[in-house]
Amino acid sequence: MNKKPSRNDACHCGSGKKFKVCHGQSNNKPYQLWAISGVVVLAILWFFFYESEPAIVPNRISSPLELAPPGKVWSVEHGHWHDAPSLPVSSASSAIPKKPPNAAPPGKIWSAEHGHWHDL
Repeated sequence: MNKKPSRNDACHCGSGKKFKVCHGQSNNKPYQLWAISGVVVLAILWFFFYESEPAIVPNRISSPLELAPPGKVWSVEHGHWHDAPSLPVSSASSAIPKKPPNAAPPGKIWSAEHGHWHDL
């Protein structure tokens, strides 16, 4: 009688335990532990080394995020839109508006070169 013991039979080794608790345990536990350990290590590596896309900065200092409005050009130096020059560069200085007669808004200074207020 070469019968395989069932899970609830007494173990063949004489320990007095049921077969399922003694010699009937699965041999997959070491593999399960390695698999769980591998997943944890990969999660830690991903956490420390994953670089997401850079966030969109709302002040658009370096470049615009949308197409140019009609008649405007992007100023990298100032980080905002300027009126597109319609005259040659040599005569463009005469097209820039003069300083407004009213007082400067708080925290602003007039730019004669650009014809509008800038932050201090």
